[in-house]
Amino acid sequence: MVELGVLARLSGRKHSPHPSDLNHVRFKPFAIQPPVLAGLLALSLVPAKAVDSAPPLLTMDELKQLAETAQPTGALAAKVKHLLATPFVNHSPQAIPKRPAVPGLGPILRIGAWNIERGNNFDLLRLSLSDPAAFARAVAEQNAAVEPKQRAKPQQIADAPQQSAHLAASDILILNESDLGMGRSDYRDVARELAHALSMSYAFGVEFIEVDRIYLGLERLEAPDQESISRFAQDTAVDESRYKGLHGSAILSRYPIRTARNIRLKPCYDWYTKERDAISELEKGKRVASKEVFRERIEREMRHGGRMALIVDLEVPESPTGLLTVVAAHLENKTRPSCRKDQLDDLLQQLRDVPNPLVLGGDLNTTGTDGAPTSIARELKKRVRNPGFWAGQAIRWFSPVAFTNVLAGSTNYFKNYQDPTAVSVPLIAVNREARLFADLEKFRFADGSAFDFSGTKMQSSNGRTGTLANSNDRAAKGFRPTFEFERDYGGLVGQLRLDWLLVKPVSHGGHKAFAFSPWFGTTLDHLNEAIPGQISDHHPITVDLPITIPTKSFSRSRPTTYRPTTSSSLCGSCSTEDREGHVDGPPLPPEVPSGKTKKCTSEPKAGPSPVYAIPANTPRMYANDRCMPGNGLSASISYSSITPPV
Repeated sequence: MVELGVLARLSGRKHSPHPSDLNHVRFKPFAIQPPVLAGLLALSLVPAKAVDSAPPLLTMDELKQLAETAQPTGALAAKVKHLLATPFVNHSPQAIPKRPAVPGLGPILRIGAWNIERGNNFDLLRLSLSDPAAFARAVAEQNAAVEPKQRAKPQQIADAPQQSAHLAASDILILNESDLGMGRSDYRDVARELAHALSMSYAFGVEFIEVDRIYLGLERLEAPDQESISRFAQDTAVDESRYKGLHGSAILSRYPIRTARNIRLKPCYDWYTKERDAISELEKGKRVASKEVFRERIEREMRHGGRMALIVDLEVPESPTGLLTVVAAHLENKTRPSCRKDQLDDLLQQLRDVPNPLVLGGDLNTTGTDGAPTSIARELKKRVRNPGFWAGQAIRWFSPVAFTNVLAGSTNYFKNYQDPTAVSVPLIAVNREARLFADLEKFRFADGSAFDFSGTKMQSSNGRTGTLANSNDRAAKGFRPTFEFERDYGGLVGQLRLDWLLVKPVSHGGHKAFAFSPWFGTTLDHLNEAIPGQISDHHPITVDLPITIPTKSFSRSRPTTYRPTTSSSLCGSCSTEDREGHVDGPPLPPEVPSGKTKKCTSEPKAGPSPVYAIPANTPRMYANDRCMPGNGLSASISYSSITPPV
């Protein structure tokens, strides 16, 4: 039997800024060279490979067979393999890119990423992504319907419409944890229904086939009284005609989908056998430890499949190849960080030869530990349709990191807290996620390009600098969290950065260019928290990619001095290496006329870094100190001005 108690929720303050007006700078459309343009025209005449398609679904009898075996055989095994390997793809004739214009930056391509927790709160998801005004009304109504102490904070409620409008302007959405035919999400095809509501095309890849006996109505959970027994039976009742048992990741797009494919990642956890065996062991001692049995039974998820990545190529005319590659990744939570690193390395090898600008986003589960943070109430919400009743009956808070243990190892804990990219010092101050980010930063695509790890005041959403600040929202310490415990002890524990956006910009001969570089990485926490209980257990994030480039510097006024961050060797043997140094911004691409040009030879020149004059009244500035190949190597210094959000 199970003793049930009451769960209290303590929420901390979060706030993220938003893009606002920028100082105006003259731009021109991305310059597409004639050979590239001819290629794009030819490309437009070729039928898209990603036609509307869907693999055959499993029947209820087949799902019940899968619930009883770890290794299906014969025709069933072949059907499962095909289902796990083949994306669902649907093209919407109403899909038209919004291409929102950021003043001073020009038209951009906004990409959002959100772990939507199965799509349990579908109506709120839909409104937050499509109708800011209606979402604001829903926020007001839901807060008015609960006790004052349960309501969201005034600032969260006030920010929700603006953050909703920001997210709704996304032309591409990466969605983790999307259900298809699960009772916990009202048997919706979540990706398809969201895409239809947003007039977007979509691709969906199956990560897991859910065959837990509780999901299938083959098993019931014990409870301490008849009311709870009856309620649980009602909440876990299965409509066999609607149950499909699929769970995975989706990419929604207003740009046409050219190709789509699933990549299965290295197995780090056996979601069928280990989940089944763990329950078997606990059953033996349930009379002695019924509380633990209850908690573990609620956490159990017996599945076929495993972690994967969905990769799509989208037709984006401004790309020099005509395509943008988007990757929806979801790494393992029930494993050590070392295996998550191996999963990411698997994925990177699959992406090495991609010549297009590329965005990799999703839930990388960078907890620094083995196992995702959770609670009884949250796990119950994933499985039943009356979460309020079960949350009110929860035994106690469950955290993988006990508060006392955190204090015992406080120095290293707080070094890594909210910052999985923090340096790792072997034996002294270990950060188990550091190698994953080191691999990402060192990785080079076949064309010599790399993910943009820079962080500048001008390109960040809040003026903060540091690793990945351009594409991900940094805070005073580490990054703004995308996952938070319901009880975080004033923010001392349980605030984690699990979700990421990583951008490979356009490359010019291995040189990073302005086009498709990351700007204004933002965490939309108040949108998610404006609803009592949150829409999802993860916050959405966005990044903006400019699809035009500046060609003129600003008008000069009262000068001040600015010293580029280059070394004392201004140039050198630089026909293949970009020797760029910049403060508060990226370099301009080579084809942009420079404000000043300084000739140099192919040998390094010693001496101090040069000093240049720029306006003192410019809030944010950047310079490009680049050696370029050609007739006589030269270093060009280019200036521009853009003000980041406040």
